[in-house]
Amino acid sequence: RNHCAQAIIANSGNANTCNGERGVKDAQEMAQLAAQELGIKEDDILVASTGHIAEILPMLKIEEGIKQARLLLSSKGGRQAAEAILTTDTFAKEISVETDIPGRGKNKVKIGGIAKGAGMISPNLATMLCFITTDACITEDALGEATKSAVNKSFNQISVDGDMSTNDTVFIMANGQAGNRKIKTWHKKKKLRVKDENFDYFSQALDFICISLAKMLVRDGEGATKLIEVKVEGASFPKDARRIARAVASSSLVKTAIAGASPNPGRVMAALGAAHTRMKPDKVDVYFNDLLTVKNGVGIGSIRQKLREVLKQNEIKITIHLNQGNYQTTFWGCDLTEKYVRINKRYV
Repeated sequence: RNHCAQAIIANSGNANTCNGERGVKDAQEMAQLAAQELGIKEDDILVASTGHIAEILPMLKIEEGIKQARLLLSSKGGRQAAEAILTTDTFAKEISVETDIPGRGKNKVKIGGIAKGAGMISPNLATMLCFITTDACITEDALGEATKSAVNKSFNQISVDGDMSTNDTVFIMANGQAGNRKIKTWHKKKKLRVKDENFDYFSQALDFICISLAKMLVRDGEGATKLIEVKVEGASFPKDARRIARAVASSSLVKTAIAGASPNPGRVMAALGAAHTRMKPDKVDVYFNDLLTVKNGVGIGSIRQKLREVLKQNEIKITIHLNQGNYQTTFWGCDLTEKYVRINKRYV
């Protein structure tokens, strides 16, 4: 509530949601237990849970786990933390960068993050946790603005299966240990308000962290074998570009065609029509990687064999030129395979 925190306590395997007042009390107890172990205030503990929905937390195990976790605390424990929060994920997701923002002495501002998520991934409410830390000295307003912008470019631009979930968290904490000049959105220069250059540097680095983690989530989508990037250009309005990109990346027919390397660009055109936006089909061009497959809304039949070979690659980029305006966006997804069904039909 006071926008300050010193620690995060998270559990995996149980979402602690749809548990009524008991769930709230258990979350509060997690914060209390962590605060006691760390010798800090309960209000300075952030709590996150992920896993099965509508199951009561095993608080005796949680208590013991918190005690063990405190003994394992280390500045080199990032990989252990990234692995500990996984559920149906197949690999740990972590990344860190050093910025060009100078700090105390030879120090430079650093940002690092870990994330988990593989299913029930879709904008706004996904089964994902993301914890980001930075040693930057930065104002609360600047940190909030940079984070909101980064999340909208990354975690709100991905889909594994089009489903949302009850647990969706992005935490970011800054401790100021880099000793840099405090980053603000604006600062005064000769009585004028000018953009803080370091804020731009910080925002660019945070964008990179979040987009990289978001792409890891969809690359590790349940049963996925291919990463799909959908770039829409030439839209009349920003929301049109986003709706179209999301519709194509989320289309089951597009996703299964890519899974089976089926050369069917018509499925992309069909998804465009389902996006409910202002669009002129006879102006649309569609590329798969660098291969033109639709020109002015007409499919190019002679490229099917070439397209089949393109679709055998592990990363597929679909570029859609609407040729109607100046707005663009990028959205990421993954293919849909039989393994996704096998994973979820036995997820109990």
